[in-house]
Amino acid sequence: MNKAQTLLEALEDLTWENYVDIANELTRCDKHEIDDEMARQASIYSYYQGLLSVAKRNLDEASLVLTKYCAQTRKDRKEGCSVKQTAKDLDDYVESSDEFQVYNREMNEAQFKYTLLKGLVSSLEQKKDMLVQMSSQRRAETNLYR
Repeated sequence: MNKAQTLLEALEDLTWENYVDIANELTRCDKHEIDDEMARQASIYSYYQGLLSVAKRNLDEASLVLTKYCAQTRKDRKEGCSVKQTAKDLDDYVESSDEFQVYNREMNEAQFKYTLLKGLVSSLEQKKDMLVQMSSQRRAETNLYR
């Protein structure tokens, strides 16, 4: 299995519980290995930024499916009913359906994963800033003792 497939499986399996473990692993830093940490940072960041893009696409697709379902169901209800339906009546009809609940749950799950990945990418940005600062401090300390 290649790296891309592994990352996509990780996205599928992303939960709050493993998010915490992943966040701890990604933000861990060995101050004695700053150069190695900085060398790995860009590729790790790019992996998670790519996953964030996949999660955003999944969220957009889930949102589109829900929107299309709502629009089509409202249209069908208006055409199939002899009594004029108010917007509230149509909303109630759509939102009470089992299909709406399924599509809404799928969209919420996609939103949840997208938000978790945004948090991971943000933590990687903070880690990069921290590594740059630590590297700068180390260079300054080295210059002090010359």
